[in-house]
Amino acid sequence: MKLGYDLTLFREYGVRSAITVQLRSHPSLLLTGASGTGKSYALKWLIRNLVAEYPVKLTFCNFKRSEDFQFLRPFDFYHTFMDCMAGLGSFYQELKTAQDRDVEFDGTYSILVFDEYPAFILSMSDKKEAERHKAMVSEILMLGRSYGFGVWLIMQRPDSALLTHGARDNFHSAISLGSLSKEAKSMLYSGEDIPEQVYGVGEGVGWVDGRGMVAVKYPRIRDVADLDGQILAALAGRDRPGR
Repeated sequence: MKLGYDLTLFREYGVRSAITVQLRSHPSLLLTGASGTGKSYALKWLIRNLVAEYPVKLTFCNFKRSEDFQFLRPFDFYHTFMDCMAGLGSFYQELKTAQDRDVEFDGTYSILVFDEYPAFILSMSDKKEAERHKAMVSEILMLGRSYGFGVWLIMQRPDSALLTHGARDNFHSAISLGSLSKEAKSMLYSGEDIPEQVYGVGEGVGWVDGRGMVAVKYPRIRDVADLDGQILAALAGRDRPGR
């Protein structure tokens, strides 16, 4: 699937050359960036590519109830606020069921998209409960690829306190939009040579397993309603609206 466009080629030649990955080998994604860097638009673009190209069972957790993804409300796979606990728990149990069946991959991918994951974890007053959910995410990241399961986490800062048990090292792709702080560079891309550039909205850097560092650009979304419609059209017939 298209992970983004090569920013270097676009700036130098105006060419949209896609950076592509195979979902079978790269099901998990970490998308980071400060507010206003274009994460929501990039995520919509990525989801459109995902559901258009692959048979996917989607689980979407919109913890802060962002209006950008309200169009998914009619579907059972869509969860908001503390209902995200049920969404994550159900997704985790589906992985355990796949493991119990001892069938690694049945041809349909299962992808958990979690927007504002840090806010979800930090909202829990019970530290043991928070650790339990972090451990579930870590286990999915560690073991899910063999069974066609992947996790897409969207957050502003990839703090290690939120990605425990080596979770950060088990993403197959990481994209950071906007300018990176020294802390973010050390957390995600330690030892990598990252050029000092000014990044516009929808632009940044990333790391792809097997490829290394990349400079990424996402297209400007001129008609958001049309993009939403493309996602809904691709989902039609796969998941029955439940609300």
